[in-house]
Amino acid sequence: MKWFLGSFLFVLTAFAQFSVEDMLKPCTYTNETGEIFPYRMRAPQFPVAGKKYPLILFLHGSGECGSDNLRQIGVGLPALMASLLNVPEQVIVVAPQCQTGNWWVKRLALTTDYAAAKEPAPSLEVALEICRHLITEYHADPDRLYITGLSLGGFGTWDAIQREPELFAAAIPICGGGDIRRVQEIKRLPIWIFHGKADKNVSVECSRQMNEALRLAGNRKVQYTEYEQSEHNVWDQTYSNPKVIEWLLHQTRAKKSWWRIWQECVRDL
Repeated sequence: MKWFLGSFLFVLTAFAQFSVEDMLKPCTYTNETGEIFPYRMRAPQFPVAGKKYPLILFLHGSGECGSDNLRQIGVGLPALMASLLNVPEQVIVVAPQCQTGNWWVKRLALTTDYAAAKEPAPSLEVALEICRHLITEYHADPDRLYITGLSLGGFGTWDAIQREPELFAAAIPICGGGDIRRVQEIKRLPIWIFHGKADKNVSVECSRQMNEALRLAGNRKVQYTEYEQSEHNVWDQTYSNPKVIEWLLHQTRAKKSWWRIWQECVRDL
């Protein structure tokens, strides 16, 4: 109990000293055609030579669209960044911003007959390019690349993992939806879905259908949390839950030894 209170006070103190804007520095990415895309990033200030760091790609909601490279860090990310302050390892956080009318997806997956567009939305394509760039040119660990998003970003998260199932180690889509016809591509991916039962913005059925489709496809690594009394904003309580952050950072694409698998099985008994 004393340890928990001490850790909690440490997070409050550190978060009071450094705002989200301070922690997530403005950056730019230039693609092969010379186009410049702004984004925000938190990275180790003094990276250890040869060490690779886990990376979290965060996709914001529709209310944070724009071109100021600032609005996208105001919702959801404060809770996520506060939790990461209490994590023993340093984590890279990337937060791109999509413009109004150029969303993470071309169309929202609101009905069961939804079919994803053949090509990704330009904003999502750039976000994935930035991740690949950081893996190649920076210190991001290719085996520990994670993605999460809320509302519109939740839809973007589903679209990203269904298009690039081998790129990510795990995903946390919050109050979003995806293409139930393409769950075979992600039947081995660890996914923790979150939604509020009383959500008036995005029907809870969007997450329920994805969860059911994944389970029917044989995904044993999918989890679903439905907040009984909550509406649309469930991201703050999700990102503030240390068990969620611990679960996310525990996932890896690297193959585990039989000894590690046995240890995990014993631990879960």
